[in-house]
Amino acid sequence: MPVRGTTDAPKFDGTTDNLADFIDLYKQLADDVGLKGLDRIKGIIRYLERDDRELWGGMLEAQVSDYNAFMKEVKVMYPGWDGKRRYALSDLQAIAHEYVNKTMPSYQELSNYLRAFKKIMQPLLAEDRIGKAE
Repeated sequence: MPVRGTTDAPKFDGTTDNLADFIDLYKQLADDVGLKGLDRIKGIIRYLERDDRELWGGMLEAQVSDYNAFMKEVKVMYPGWDGKRRYALSDLQAIAHEYVNKTMPSYQELSNYLRAFKKIMQPLLAEDRIGKAE
């Protein structure tokens, strides 16, 4: 297993956005060396920053050998960890409000707004949480 902090080591920044990538990389590395149970749990905890190490290490599931149960509880703490962001109409309104008084002197500025807007709009449309008229 790579040493924590080295270029090949899994890195978790404490945010939901990179949890899936962190777990996937750790799983691949742990599978390669045959880590199981409690060793696998202790191994993933070693790659965390201090606050997350305390949080994850203090979980009851961190004291037993059931890695799957441990990871299930970890994922509960990070809604949207699977990449399926949970947006609301208010998120879309916030983007519109942020840009309403902004001058957009370049295509780059307009493009930034369109990407931010579509990032939130598309899942809301797909989930029928907004209509096309909105």
